[in-house]
Amino acid sequence: MHLLPTGYDPKVNAVSDYGIGRYRGLFWTQTLAGAVACFALAIALGDAKPSMPTLAIALLVIAGIARLLIPVFPTDQNGSRFQTGRGTIHMILAIVIFAAIIVAASKLGSTLEHRPAWHGVKGWLAALPWIMTGAAVGVLVALRGPRLKRIFGLFERLFYVSSLAWFLIVSIELAHIGH
Repeated sequence: MHLLPTGYDPKVNAVSDYGIGRYRGLFWTQTLAGAVACFALAIALGDAKPSMPTLAIALLVIAGIARLLIPVFPTDQNGSRFQTGRGTIHMILAIVIFAAIIVAASKLGSTLEHRPAWHGVKGWLAALPWIMTGAAVGVLVALRGPRLKRIFGLFERLFYVSSLAWFLIVSIELAHIGH
């Protein structure tokens, strides 16, 4: 989406801005893929032996549901992200998604760091939740701080990249351990 002539600047604009206008179908596809990833990982963790933290699994399901709902409530642009009821719901869903994934990643990491089969990715499991947290804090500060609004999109994309890396690493390791 970043390479299409959307008129959005990835450094400044939110990913949710793509959900408005001509390219909104791609945004809907991206949110659906994110929801599927949350549900698939929750199922895989639920089936894993030894058992995985129930909280992490539940939070992934919550994040998946929020990802399914978020494109139905378009973001507000040009000013506060809380201008309308729909925009406010969008922001609440975004906060739920970010928080649920961060807490799920933290809880899972603190559990798996003690399991020998996961020692090869222990550093990633410890670092990525902190990167996600830092990015989420950056997003919150950039929403309110005039100087940081110019890089709001970078903070948000850092969250997305770090959370996608976490999903990928956990999924690959689950597949590897399962065989």
